[in-house]
Amino acid sequence: MHVYSVFVLLSAIGTCTALFGSNSNVVPELEKGWEHVTAGSTIKLSHVKSNARLMMPQVSYGTGSQQQAITAHLDAAATKGLWRVEVKESLRGQPVLCGSQIRLINSDTDHGLHSHSAHKSPISSNQEVSGYDGRDTGDLWTVECSQEKWMRETPVVFKHVDTSKYLLSLPNKKFGQPISGHQEVCAGKNADSNAQWMALEGYYFSRRLNEAK
Repeated sequence: MHVYSVFVLLSAIGTCTALFGSNSNVVPELEKGWEHVTAGSTIKLSHVKSNARLMMPQVSYGTGSQQQAITAHLDAAATKGLWRVEVKESLRGQPVLCGSQIRLINSDTDHGLHSHSAHKSPISSNQEVSGYDGRDTGDLWTVECSQEKWMRETPVVFKHVDTSKYLLSLPNKKFGQPISGHQEVCAGKNADSNAQWMALEGYYFSRRLNEAK
């Protein structure tokens, strides 16, 4: 019988206040067995350059696809920044291998992180990234990292499978009302510092085999 363990790290919304003071930037060392991002986990992704979290603020674009906007914002407590990691043919709790194709599904809306070459992002005119309520190949992203497995708190980049563009956030490109202060998220050709993301807070599953009869 397979038994699943779950580790909750949601310091940003106060559920681990014993570990994190409200003004503390200290992150405790990862416990052995919980170092990896795993299939089925629900996580927050931090943009390394700006420390803003990837979000779906539930506002539609006024141009382009007019699908749900995807942004990055410094409000680490917002639940709109929780994303479920889906990996085809992987069991829940299995570490995600570098080079895997994944979907990131927003836990509030069940929309997938999506991109397409047909539409430009509204501020920088890069490739649009949106929240899409269906499922197709536009939701697939390849995790590129330097280790064998996707490590938490370690920079990775996400390459869009259909278009070979990288998931970016641009700290100097910000929206006005009704999502004032949110950074644009888009897709671009370069895997530079704007394309680096880290898995931080979240609900992390670990899979182990129960040998009891």
